[in-house]
Amino acid sequence: MFERIIAIFFVLASTGFAWKSWEVNDLVNELALERSALQQMTEKRDEWQQEASEVTDQLDKAERQRRAAEADIEALQEELAEQADDYDALRQRIQRSPTSDDGPVAPVLRSTLEALP
Repeated sequence: MFERIIAIFFVLASTGFAWKSWEVNDLVNELALERSALQQMTEKRDEWQQEASEVTDQLDKAERQRRAAEADIEALQEELAEQADDYDALRQRIQRSPTSDDGPVAPVLRSTLEALP
């Protein structure tokens, strides 16, 4: 009878050990899968961060270019305003000049000069 109890205990212990070994092996496999997934997610995150950094750099460059273009436009507008003042002065001088200062001018040249802003 004692041998039977020991045999049953041995069978139960062996079954329990095998079951626990199977569980541990299953958990080890799950852990390996989760670590692999974590590594892939980390790599993807790093790629996304790199891409975000590149896009941020591109946006910064575009902003600098926009500011430079705005400054160029402002400088050009100032230059055009100065030229307009010069043209106004010339136009007024021409309008104030006596008719006696007029001489023969080719019609094409006259129409071109009168068409100037």
